[in-house]
Amino acid sequence: MSPQSLSQATEAIPVSPPVMVLEDEQPVETTQSTNSQVNERRNRRTRWNEWLLDVFAMNSFSWAIAIPIELLLAGMSWSEHLKIRLLAVVFNSVIARPFSIYRGWVVKRFGRGGALHNYAVDTFVFLSFQLPLYTVNMILGGASMAEIATACITFAMIAGVLGRPYGIYLDFLRRIWARRSAAAHVTDGMNPASCGLK
Repeated sequence: MSPQSLSQATEAIPVSPPVMVLEDEQPVETTQSTNSQVNERRNRRTRWNEWLLDVFAMNSFSWAIAIPIELLLAGMSWSEHLKIRLLAVVFNSVIARPFSIYRGWVVKRFGRGGALHNYAVDTFVFLSFQLPLYTVNMILGGASMAEIATACITFAMIAGVLGRPYGIYLDFLRRIWARRSAAAHVTDGMNPASCGLK
């Protein structure tokens, strides 16, 4: 084959035009990616609501319990009590969620059982987690050593009365929140916008 005929043969081969790739093209949003974004937002909101619930539960319960312990039994003044309680609000807001996680871990480890078993588990959780923090709180609040000793001994003695009621109170608040959350999800499901209806 001569060079001229070879050149004519190669010119006859069809060549596809070059393809341009646009680097700044946005990915197409699929139903799956939209659902995962909705689920992520819902999970974030759930974690935030759980934290708020735990903070409210711990602060409301501990303040109600601290009034008779600190004012009546330990003999603190109102100013000392308020100073310690305001510090406790900060402490409780920080530790409320870790306490609930710790309680959940202990309950999962030992399981649920009869009334006596549940009482023992909640008492252990409450005493082992709260007493060291309560002692530090009183030291930072400026209480005297005698007041700290009296309050901590009293706290340890009545931990058996506090642990289970707090567990019941926390579980009660969570049940209310779970029902409210479930009702909100049902309402969202019936919302025409969430169903893709106009």
